[in-house]
Formats: sequence, C-alpha cells, structure tokens
Amino acid sequence: MRTARLAALVSLPLLLGATPTPEAVWKQGIADQNRAYAQTPHAMLKIQDSVYLGEGETAVLEGRKGAPGSWRWNSKPGGKGPLTLAIRKGKIVISHDGKTVAPAQLQKSVVVDAGIDIAGQPTQVGAGVEGWRIFVFNQMHPAARGFKSVSYFAYDPAFRVSARFVPDAKLPPRIFKTSRGTDKQFYQAGEAVFRLKGKDVRLPLYTGDRDAKKIADMSAFFNDELSNKGVYGAGRYVDVTDFGAFPPRAVTIDFNNAYNPNCALSPHFTCPLAVDAMPLAMTAGERDPHFKH
Repeated sequence: MRTARLAALVSLPLLLGATPTPEAVWKQGIADQNRAYAQTPHAMLKIQDSVYLGEGETAVLEGRKGAPGSWRWNSKPGGKGPLTLAIRKGKIVISHDGKTVAPAQLQKSVVVDAGIDIAGQPTQVGAGVEGWRIFVFNQMHPAARGFKSVSYFAYDPAFRVSARFVPDAKLPPRIFKTSRGTDKQFYQAGEAVFRLKGKDVRLPLYTGDRDAKKIADMSAFFNDELSNKGVYGAGRYVDVTDFGAFPPRAVTIDFNNAYNPNCALSPHFTCPLAVDAMPLAMTAGERDPHFKH
C-alpha cells in the first residue's frame, strides 16, 4: 500500500547477481524519491492545482494558452474552459475541446498547453467512498525547479527490526482524518510486535484491501517522541512488503525507510494523520523538511 509516495519505489538492479544491502537499497530509494518529487514529468512538486471529485460533482479547467501559471480548476457553476470533468453514476466523464477522453487516457496524461497537462486516478474522497483526484502539472513549476533533496537521518541498522506479526482475522475498518479535513478508510491487518532500543512495541499495520488473498503490503502511520521536534508533526509512514502470503508469521520493518506523507511538501494530497505512537525518539527515516538540518 503506497499511500504517500508517487513513484519512489526502489529500483536498484542486482549487480552481478549480488543482492544489494539494506543500506544500498535505502540510498537508491532516496534517489528515486528525489526524482519522484521534482524531476519526472508527473513529479509531485510540479502539481499546480488539484481537484477531488465525488458523485455528482463537476470541475472545469480554466486558463490562458501560453500562460502556464494561469491553469486552475473551477468547481463552481458556470465555469468555462477547454476541459470538463464530472462523476456520473460512479464513472468519470471527461470532455476536452468537445471530444470525449477515455478514463485510461486521463490516468496517463492529457495535454492542454505547452508544458501543462493533467492526469488523475481513482482515490477515496471520503471514508470508503471512491472518487477521482486530478492534478494539473506545470513542467516549469518553481517548487520543482528549486527543490534540492529530501533529508534523512543517517542509516542505522539498529532501526531495521524483525517483528512477530499478530494478524487481525476480522480486518476491521479504521477511519483516519486527513490533511484536507476529510476521512480515509483502511483496514487493520494486525500488529507488529518487536523490541527496539530497549522498548517493547506493538505497532498496528494497515492495508487498503479487506480480501486477505490480495494483501501484498501493509503500512504503519506513526508519531514518535521527535514529532514536531525535527520530524514531521503529522506523522510518518513505513511500508512492509515482501512477506509472502498473508498473514505472515513475521515481518521485517526498516524504519530507515520511514517517509513523510506527500502533504509535508504539497497541499494537493489527502494524507492520513498518524495516531499510533512509537514510545521512543525515532532517529531514523525522513526528517521534517520545514526544519534546517
């Protein structure tokens, strides 16, 4: 469940058949994250505007050709522009210059001006309520052009733990408040039980799918004793993957890979606010971008 990163997936190739070390994977992950934030065509910091649509809602893209910074969504009645979106009977309807656009094309890219395109995808717009999120991308966005790098604590092998996994067979729904004041629903897959820095920890893990046969990854959303004191105050996320069939007996959690939700750098996302607390100062993973380090 990649709830926060756009495309910061580890892509380190196996060199000469050798398995990369966890620290090498971590380094490559940071490089991938920097590209996903500012360098790729649909980098997070190239988002100029966003709209979230649920059933019965409409948005019109307005702007002036040759003025990249002018393109914005208008969700009020009477909007006029080259592209209109609407959700009708659970499906998105797209019209661009009077022609219908397939949803699959919207998920890739629809060009509206030089250096300006839109792309969207299905997402939760309420707890368990599906809708669409559509971004306007500006390839010359100042935020992307001025971005240097994310900031992480130095890699510390002590924060890579092997945990006993205690599944919750009921996979109960859990509602999280988000950075935009809406709700998002996930399912509590169980708890990771481990000892870290002399403390006993039971950390809930969540998934986006209630069908146990489809669960291939889980995530934790956590705060710790450094929240608002050098790490992001709304919490950080860490993903758990490569555990085989669900439920696993044990999982590996590398808190060096803990990352900030996208809302730490962009207002255009709906990020779950962490409520689960780690009982120690987590000097591992991504640091708060709003502090000097």
